[in-house]
Amino acid sequence: MSQERHSKEDPPGRPDAAGSHHRASQPEDDFVELFAQVFGIEKTRLLAPEFPFLDIDGTARFIDFALRAADRKIAFEVDGPTHYQPPDFDRTKYEDDLLRQNSLIHRGWQVYRWTDHELDRHPERVKEQLALFLERVPGLLELDDFLPKQGGAQAKFNLRAHQQDALDWLALIRNEGRTIALLEHATGSGKTVTAIEDAKRVGGPVLYVAHRRTLVHQTGREFTRLWPEVDHGRIEGGQWQPEHHVVCASVQALTNRLAEIPPEHFRYLIIDEAHHAAADSYRALLGHFTPAFTLGLTATPERPDGKPVLELFRDAAHRLSLKDAIERGELVPIRCIRVKTNVDLSRVRFNEIQYNRQDLETTITIPARNELVVDTYLEHVRGRKGVTFCVNVRHGEAVAELFRARGVPARSVSGAMPAREREAALAAFARGELHMLCACDLLNEGWDCPDVEVLLMARPTLSKIIYMQQLGRGTRKAPGKESLLVFDFVDNAGRYNQSWNLHRLTATRTYRPGRLVLAPEDRIADEDANGPNEPIVLNLGIWTERLEEVDVFDWQSTVKDMLTVAELELALAATENYLRGKVLAGDLAPDHDVTIGSRRCLYFRKDRKQEIAERYGLKPVTAANIRERFLAFCEEMDMAASYKPALLLCLLDTVDDDGSVRLSLLTLAFRDFYLARKAAGLPIEKPCARMARVDELTEADIQRLLLEMPFKKFAQKRFLRHDKDLAKVRFTPALWSRLSAEDRERVRNAALAAIERYFGAGGQ
Repeated sequence: MSQERHSKEDPPGRPDAAGSHHRASQPEDDFVELFAQVFGIEKTRLLAPEFPFLDIDGTARFIDFALRAADRKIAFEVDGPTHYQPPDFDRTKYEDDLLRQNSLIHRGWQVYRWTDHELDRHPERVKEQLALFLERVPGLLELDDFLPKQGGAQAKFNLRAHQQDALDWLALIRNEGRTIALLEHATGSGKTVTAIEDAKRVGGPVLYVAHRRTLVHQTGREFTRLWPEVDHGRIEGGQWQPEHHVVCASVQALTNRLAEIPPEHFRYLIIDEAHHAAADSYRALLGHFTPAFTLGLTATPERPDGKPVLELFRDAAHRLSLKDAIERGELVPIRCIRVKTNVDLSRVRFNEIQYNRQDLETTITIPARNELVVDTYLEHVRGRKGVTFCVNVRHGEAVAELFRARGVPARSVSGAMPAREREAALAAFARGELHMLCACDLLNEGWDCPDVEVLLMARPTLSKIIYMQQLGRGTRKAPGKESLLVFDFVDNAGRYNQSWNLHRLTATRTYRPGRLVLAPEDRIADEDANGPNEPIVLNLGIWTERLEEVDVFDWQSTVKDMLTVAELELALAATENYLRGKVLAGDLAPDHDVTIGSRRCLYFRKDRKQEIAERYGLKPVTAANIRERFLAFCEEMDMAASYKPALLLCLLDTVDDDGSVRLSLLTLAFRDFYLARKAAGLPIEKPCARMARVDELTEADIQRLLLEMPFKKFAQKRFLRHDKDLAKVRFTPALWSRLSAEDRERVRNAALAAIERYFGAGGQ
């Protein structure tokens, strides 16, 4: 029997993707594109669009985009201002929006909002705000809350008398799959020696963290004494040595630069005085790092607020991955059947994380495909409790009606239902009175029914997070539940807009219908023992005999370690769009070329930098040549406006001894330069230039211009940079340390000469 089923007809016609009708999700597309420009296109997969939550009245709501960063929950909203303005002002809608936002804040969300007008007309301002709000966040995590916490254990030892007992206990719990432990100890009882000896058993690299400098120094000396054969480093004060085998760090110094250390870098993590772990700094680092083992040391296992320290550890640390949780037996194994359709998604518009909602609904919600979903259930798993994930409420209602017409007790559930009606439907499903629920987003999170055995993935999604959340509705263990059976409905799509499915999620290239895709290794080995030519008969009317190769291409993961063309231009000190122009002219081939909507994203392998530099005569700025390159750049001073020399003069007048200045102060100095020219009766700028109207511009307007125009030219050459929170602008340390007083005077004279040339040549 073949499970490679096909729908019965092509989708009906619809407006062309390039048509003139307004895109229903244009503001959302704009937001995703700006997010990608700030954080990289691969990070957009961590945005969860249309994320569900319950407000304080228990009503289902949706967040435009959600993400979790360490222990923070962040909501992004894109608003149209029409209903806030006369004559269309709607007080009820306005007050409902306030309730919605207050509910988010009450439930611990940080909420950031922009209007569609801001995204369209002021994209640079939005990008600056995104950088300010998020770029210091140590790590962006997927919203995988259905996954179990890491296993933990707690014990109290008199470490001096029973040190070996403590070490044996730690080895035992690791063998049981525990990944976090808390040792309660009396002060001065030798806990440092125990921690070091256990770290040696596990192997490195090792990170020790404390909140007091004296502890960092003392423990560093103990590590050196007890483990002399490895190298030792420190993160504390002005020291930054994360690359060593053993690193002792103060939590304050570490959390300021967490993003610079890969999450998987340390294998063993020690948190001293762990009762402080509820502090934001500790929660941030516990959420960032993914060590094989985490050990907390404390003399106070119970906090004043009554919360056990071990639970704080487990709450803050990374959840187990889906694969780890299933292999450890905490979630059920997963089987998969791929049901192919001939529905064509190639013309459905999309951005990095979602299909255009209007296009998707038109393409997917056709009777033939709905019938295929119901036929699949009836043919293979009739009577088993399942959930069908649908495109939207209308789709869910249509599929539920079709199930009922074929004799299956089914109900569509959604956030649009009254809360009491929705809860009644879910309760009936839990009691077994309903066999099928048809839902769009409501069941992605916040709902749990362990005896769900079947998931019908009838909603194509580009969001890995949404797919994982849907998958999580069926992974709980229940008595008699051998596995979860996932039916992936695989529509026709290109490599870059293929929806998520179980094989792509797990990078499993070989498909055999109904075969285990995720399971403990011994379960998979038992199935493999049957051999590829000996079919496995499941109690589902399925024979797992046919093998098929699955394309599990994940382009976002593929480009993760590549350079964008803009990053390559920056690395090689090339003019903006120089290398992009070479690609468009057919003279340079990128290693990866992704077209999303109207945007073409070009990527290059890092090992090609030297080859491309030599080919086009580009000379990257290095510590050895940065001074000479900077002085030459200032003296050449190619410019279409007076902004670059004006910026140089303002920098030289305002920077501190470390070569930095607050951006707000630099902005005022830049403004005052042009106001002074106006007061002296001197030409200000060309009439078409923005600074010609300096007295009409706000400080924010001038700051944006400064960062967009002159600063960007110097930053591209790696002469200047701004702090990640945009608070300060500074000369790069490699350059500043090499500039003598005479060099700075030389730069000042070059800037003054450039100003004179510019205005003398008619720059007015």
